[in-house]
Amino acid sequence: MGLRWSEESLEHGGVVVHGALSDLANAAVMLLWAGDKPKLGTLTATLPDGTSSPLLGDRDEVFAKIIGAKLAGSRGKLALVSVNLPPDWEDGRPLIELAKRLMGEGVE
Repeated sequence: MGLRWSEESLEHGGVVVHGALSDLANAAVMLLWAGDKPKLGTLTATLPDGTSSPLLGDRDEVFAKIIGAKLAGSRGKLALVSVNLPPDWEDGRPLIELAKRLMGEGVE
């Protein structure tokens, strides 16, 4: 049996942001990146109680921790979240929207 990924994309400010989510038995893995090819970026690990640790990088750490807390809490398991965005990216709302779509939640 192979991994299954849910995929979504959205455009914000002329930049296309992509996301992919895979649920494992004991963890959920979400990748968020800008551009044509998937890229590993700042990586965080978050437990269902909200405890979070950066594993790689720091540029997009705040975004990764926020999304990781939501993902871990909703799934009740470890969340690994990678975020790779342009250096001048500041608006977290599109990322939250994309993460909600990936998790199958309605967007407000």
